[in-house]
Amino acid sequence: MIKEQLYRKCLDILNERIERYRTEINIIKESVENEDKSKGDDDEGSGNSGYGSNFTKTLEYLDEANALKTKLKQVDIFQTNETVKQGSLVECSNGNFFLSIPLGKITLNDKTYFAISKEAPVGQLLMGKKVGESITFNNNVFKVVTIH
Repeated sequence: MIKEQLYRKCLDILNERIERYRTEINIIKESVENEDKSKGDDDEGSGNSGYGSNFTKTLEYLDEANALKTKLKQVDIFQTNETVKQGSLVECSNGNFFLSIPLGKITLNDKTYFAISKEAPVGQLLMGKKVGESITFNNNVFKVVTIH
């Protein structure tokens, strides 16, 4: 089932991001600790400002990735759809959309899909559509061919 493969691919992407952010956080922590050790106690309060902003940003990215993972786990890919809704895989005349979480372009079996949220502009336009209906986005017409 292609939706299961897309779901797993989204999960893999998120898990890779989470692992990368955790690694970056550990590297930053080690760098700060090593710098503190090399400076000694008499240089308190100096030097680590560059690390702090990187650390904070990376923590934010980690939180975002974890939040997306939580949202992805709430997506029901086993539902049957006559209309487009959260969890639908929509094959259109000009693109394929997996209404799940905003991860963007995903290539699977030499085919391109776009993982988008239902809140995305295209997602909002697709919600509730049936096979044969169309939407227009950025002067492009997308006719719904199939809904999985």
